Amino acid sequence: MTLNTIPVTRRSLLLTGTALGAVALAACTSAAPQDASTSAPTGTQPDRTATSGGDVGAQGGLYGVGVYNTRQVADELVWIDENVQPLAGDTKRILITGSTAGAGQLAAKHLLKRGHTVVAHARNRQRAADVRRDLPGLEDVVTGDLLDLGQTRTLAEQINALGDFDVIVHNAGEYGLPDGDLLNSNSLSPYLLTALVTRPRQLSFLTSDLHLGGSLRLDEVRSGGGIGYGDSKLHMAMIATAAARLWPDRQVNAVAPGWIPTLMGFHNGNTSTPDSLRDGYMTQVWLAEGVEPGSDVTGEFLFHQQVEPRVNELVHDTQAQDRLLAAYAEQTGVAFPSQS
Repeated sequence: MTLNTIPVTRRSLLLTGTALGAVALAACTSAAPQDASTSAPTGTQPDRTATSGGDVGAQGGLYGVGVYNTRQVADELVWIDENVQPLAGDTKRILITGSTAGAGQLAAKHLLKRGHTVVAHARNRQRAADVRRDLPGLEDVVTGDLLDLGQTRTLAEQINALGDFDVIVHNAGEYGLPDGDLLNSNSLSPYLLTALVTRPRQLSFLTSDLHLGGSLRLDEVRSGGGIGYGDSKLHMAMIATAAARLWPDRQVNAVAPGWIPTLMGFHNGNTSTPDSLRDGYMTQVWLAEGVEPGSDVTGEFLFHQQVEPRVNELVHDTQAQDRLLAAYAEQTGVAFPSQS
């Protein structure tokens, strides 16, 4: 799918109401949609086997249908397992935040099947148990709740202790939480991880069409007072474009997955979503592998492997980027690293 072939999807629904706030990201606290099956995929049985390092077992059946994934996501995970073949070429070491469900888990699964080394991120021990069961072959799982900035700092230490990564995908995000929580999870935490974690060769930041209605909210960033979802998604895109500018030897992009059928996509009682689930996570895979034409793009806002022409003017405003980074540094005490 390209930007020229989506007549009745995300583009036609853009900013038509709060329903589009259900843009897909992996980390989601929403309840399961009413039309999502709660049974496990065909041929699977519930698995509550405890994982090493604790007595917490995975929830429900394989892929957590009705618990932390929709039937659509589970079916796509099965499709990946049955159809994706190893990459004929060099593989990479990749970390994906918020990779225990939804688009993040799908990207992690696809990259694993291609032969890459993948480290997942979970918010707590329960979700770590879930993803270890769902994605056998992971190198490791790092744990930390991005709602808690202390845990985010500890998470950065965990990541650095594992050594260097070729790619980090900042996929984790929340929707439908209080503004103070959204500031922490969707803005301050991605900034801290970007600033504190050893710089990889490539970074991708998950954003949303709702960034179009977002504002800088610098006073709220400095005070920790809270911001809206659209503001936080604008911030994610601006962190990406600022990093691409300040680190010209790195490949950095913002990625909007679209409105896809994850649990977040069915938030607010929605029963259908207009965009392709596979297209929603494949831009992250396409960028991470970097083997197809055009996948070496940097400093852009992407939708379904294409540069998105309609973005908030602040995304590419270098002065606004610098003001946001300064506000982050003031609030967190952590300055954004220079190129050197």
